[in-house]
Amino acid sequence: MPSVDLNYSPLHEIAMGPIKAALMNCAIKYKVFDQLTTPRTPREVAGKLGFHPDNTRRLLDALTTIDLLHKKAGFYCNQPLAQAFLVSDSGTSVSRLMMQTQHEGLNPLEKLEQLVAKGPMGQDEAIDLADEKMWTEEVKSSAGWVFGGVGQLVAGIIAELPGFSSFEKMLDLGCGHGVFSLFILDKNPDLKGVLMDRAPVLDAAAEIVSAYQAKERVDFLAGDYLADQLGAGYDLVYASATLNFALGTLDSLFTKIFHSLKPGGYFVSFQDGMTEEQTKPDTMLGAVIPSMMMGHDYCFPQGMIAETAISCGFQKVRSKTLKTPIGEMDIDICQKGG
Repeated sequence: MPSVDLNYSPLHEIAMGPIKAALMNCAIKYKVFDQLTTPRTPREVAGKLGFHPDNTRRLLDALTTIDLLHKKAGFYCNQPLAQAFLVSDSGTSVSRLMMQTQHEGLNPLEKLEQLVAKGPMGQDEAIDLADEKMWTEEVKSSAGWVFGGVGQLVAGIIAELPGFSSFEKMLDLGCGHGVFSLFILDKNPDLKGVLMDRAPVLDAAAEIVSAYQAKERVDFLAGDYLADQLGAGYDLVYASATLNFALGTLDSLFTKIFHSLKPGGYFVSFQDGMTEEQTKPDTMLGAVIPSMMMGHDYCFPQGMIAETAISCGFQKVRSKTLKTPIGEMDIDICQKGG
């Protein structure tokens, strides 16, 4: 009979992944976690939501199995992880971000086999990268990533830059939700921010800026950073997980960034940096299917941003890999000469 030295447990974990995600996303969609900030029975939860009592109990048991709920004497309540990140009105909620993996436009999992067998989609099926409504919804979802601890991590590093306390003006390039800027501005009361993105995306960012009483410290610059002027006189230009769109035009973009900075100013990129022949870490798994759909690669090999910055005139570059809740990412700190 066969003799096996390996354990296939990792394969089973991969196979169970979609089931776990479906259970969690079902609970997010129907705001089950909102009902369990205090202990409740399945019948109470079912009554509040208008659900089938027995299947509600089965769902709650399954969520307990995957360590999102705690169960005692027939009562269920959120585990700390769910309480902090999956209650919809929590300031640190990542609920929309978690559901983003099943976004039909960005990640149509059911088309994976077709894409592998037949190649990229036709024009009528492919993602419309100019669909501003899609990107507006996407940035609202991804804001949770920053609120969930990454914003304070990055802002803490930037706040340690020499001269940061005297910074007056920063640009958030392709800002999306703009939340990184809010964390950075919070570290320096005299710093003002400029958020640059397409107009509909800025409308979504403006809602968050207003909610955090930062309107007087933030200006908005509508445009495409690849094609339009960036302005000038910045102490800091910051870009987070947006440079993938500039992979083929990095030199021209970095040159624009260089000229927009004051002497001694900083360009800080927070971006994927793939290693092991661009197979690790798993940070960019969510980009695999969109890349198949479009027929383009969007990942950065580690070191590419730093090398491009040096070639475009930046005097110093420091790079570091940071651990985030979604995987490892690289922060490249590039300084213009004084």
